[in-house]
Amino acid sequence: MFLASDSSQNIIRVLFVDFTKAFDVIDHNVLFNKFVTCGMPEHVVAWSMDFLCSRKQFVKIADSVSSVSHVTAGTPQGTVSGPTDFKLIIDDLQFDIGYVKFVDDTTTFFCFK
Repeated sequence: MFLASDSSQNIIRVLFVDFTKAFDVIDHNVLFNKFVTCGMPEHVVAWSMDFLCSRKQFVKIADSVSSVSHVTAGTPQGTVSGPTDFKLIIDDLQFDIGYVKFVDDTTTFFCFK
């Protein structure tokens, strides 16, 4: 693609996709199926799903604390497993044209004259 951009006769179309709140909307059932399909050991699947499905969260600002809510989807940002979990979710996302995937961003491109 970079060489194609050197010629003024080429037209390059690029689509940038940023999955908004990608880590927050991972469906745990879909992720479980992906774990099993890719052959992850059962004990690792069980540990990962327990980590993801048994989470609670609350917000604290100064001395005010919200009520505790159960987290029903997503993977925590800032963890080592978060980007890997999301990558596994979109791993089978493919295009018939050139593309690059990086964590929660996907870029597709097509060159023509």
